[in-house]
Amino acid sequence: MNILGLVISYVFVSGVVVAGFIMAKTEKFPAEVVRKFIHITVSNWWFLPIFFFDSLTWAIIAPISFILMNGTGVVTGFAKQLGERSIRRNLGLVYFPISLLLLVILVYTGKLPMWAATIGIFTMGYGDGLAAMIGRQYGKKKLPAGKSVLGSSVMFLATFAVIVITGLSYHMLSPLFLGMAILLAFIMTVVELFTPASIDNLTVPFIASYLAYFMLGAA
Repeated sequence: MNILGLVISYVFVSGVVVAGFIMAKTEKFPAEVVRKFIHITVSNWWFLPIFFFDSLTWAIIAPISFILMNGTGVVTGFAKQLGERSIRRNLGLVYFPISLLLLVILVYTGKLPMWAATIGIFTMGYGDGLAAMIGRQYGKKKLPAGKSVLGSSVMFLATFAVIVITGLSYHMLSPLFLGMAILLAFIMTVVELFTPASIDNLTVPFIASYLAYFMLGAA
């Protein structure tokens, strides 16, 4: 199962990246859409540690590989082929697997429950990803922090959905849980709103994971 998980990891992520490059080459999709397509889709890698890897040693192999490959892509300029020319923004491609690696370590060493890390990863993947993709494309009205009202609204709704779906999967739903989920989704919307671009690939998953642990664990 561990070896199968690794094979699926590399095939899955490689397929997503190739699809992203194809999207970029067609020039029919804005760079932000291409980047966030990869961002959102790759976050689903988190299902593999849940179902396949039975030890920390196996679970960290793929994230470490992704850090090295993405870092090489940014340093050599190859990542610019996705349509984004800013090195600062492309560094988000490195921060993303760093977050995956650190959360895997925290889960497998017993420092953080899987359900809390799951909320963190998918808040980053779907919450932040959809907020940027939809907000930059269609958001017209801007907030003082520079991001759109639409994007922040999407962040709130997607984060709330992630929390509820995770709570349902782990049989945690209760009236108190739902109330805390609304509060947590609002807090993470504010965090995403004021975090500089690309750095949110570090701040969002960790803040969401630990706030979920403390706010929802006893709900």
